[in-house]
Amino acid sequence: MRRGIAVALTMLLACLGTTVPLGSAHAAPGAPFKLPYPAGSAYTITQTPGSGYSHNDDYNRHAVDFAMPTGTPIVASAAGTVYFEGWSTGGGIMALIDHGNNRCSQYAHLSSTIVDAGQRVAQGQRIGTSGATGNATGPHLHWNIVHCNSQLSREIPDSVETGTNYPTGYAPVSRNGLQTLWPDGERVSDFSGDGKSDVLGVNSSGNLLYYPHNGTGLSSPRQIGQGWGTFKHVMAADWSGDGAADVLGVDGSGRLLYYPNNSYKLTAPTQIGQGWGTFKHVMA
Repeated sequence: MRRGIAVALTMLLACLGTTVPLGSAHAAPGAPFKLPYPAGSAYTITQTPGSGYSHNDDYNRHAVDFAMPTGTPIVASAAGTVYFEGWSTGGGIMALIDHGNNRCSQYAHLSSTIVDAGQRVAQGQRIGTSGATGNATGPHLHWNIVHCNSQLSREIPDSVETGTNYPTGYAPVSRNGLQTLWPDGERVSDFSGDGKSDVLGVNSSGNLLYYPHNGTGLSSPRQIGQGWGTFKHVMAADWSGDGAADVLGVDGSGRLLYYPNNSYKLTAPTQIGQGWGTFKHVMA
């Protein structure tokens, strides 16, 4: 009877297109980390700690690899301070987040980062996007807990979702999301998605600038657009509902345009209205 139930469940999961080995992982509610991708997402483990392919040396023995397309959002496994971000030999574009006591979570082979060394990040805050930079045979995320100063592998990540058990072929579902700070979940000016209001502005040259809220004030700006000097109205609002503010603007022709916030870079706009040039005030 038990075997029949197990077979039926396996067949059902196969029909749904999800491979979940029965009894392969165990949740650990009190664990210090969460999976390094957004809540609700699931990605297949391609290498587990101690595997013979490349996770068998002093730098990688506790690491976990997840197969995922280039450009997948990567989020902080726990709150901390960015210890390093940039290019590393072998790991390509990489970020290290310091959680204290020389203990860093490592995110390697990224296609980009959106954080700076010394910046505080919250658990679940986006820090970059996945890729295949460095020594990688394909797009994936290399996730590990290392000694910050040496990058030597320190321990198997202990996550809320799976504990320290990461079997190859398993696709665990992440529970890693920022807490909602408002009852309706809206973040009007939170361009970075970390729960704090940022600032967007258009300078005298028509450049659209993003000033991150670093916890105590504003960090140096990043230019995210140009040619905005002719716009009549510019505003930030989470139009897509993903927890990070997008940009809406009324251009010189009176068109209401929506610019999606795609990993903190604005993508091509979509026109969502016209005839807005005569409006005195526009807000979301």
